[in-house]
Amino acid sequence: MKFPAGDLFIFAFFLIGTLFVGIAYYIYHSHQQLVKNGIMTKGVVISMHRMNPHEYPVAPSIRYRIQDGRELVFHSSEGRNPPAYQIGEEVTLYYDPKNPEHVELDGDYLMVYVMGGIGSVFLLLSIWEIGSSTVAIWKWAFMR
Repeated sequence: MKFPAGDLFIFAFFLIGTLFVGIAYYIYHSHQQLVKNGIMTKGVVISMHRMNPHEYPVAPSIRYRIQDGRELVFHSSEGRNPPAYQIGEEVTLYYDPKNPEHVELDGDYLMVYVMGGIGSVFLLLSIWEIGSSTVAIWKWAFMR
């Protein structure tokens, strides 16, 4: 019996899709936990920064005040083109009271959408053939 390379490829698509959807769920759950257990505050976009010097997507830097009165600056790692925020815009964010540098912007689910979308595509492409692929792999591995 020959090695089922095509079937193994489909199975790999399924595993990759599952991994990406799992990562999306983890990001979403972490965000929701911070919203639930964190402290909501308002911040002001003070500047926009590029993620890499030669790329256009820009991300906001936001000044916010924590409960003890200190002001901190959060540099978002999610850049967009066109920018999602304007300098001077007020935004809602949540921070961890035990670690005030751990910040999430309200409604910022870009990475959830990206990871979930990619994972869904991989899963959908693999679902069509996963049943027969699994059978072929098991036959190859255990019934030689």
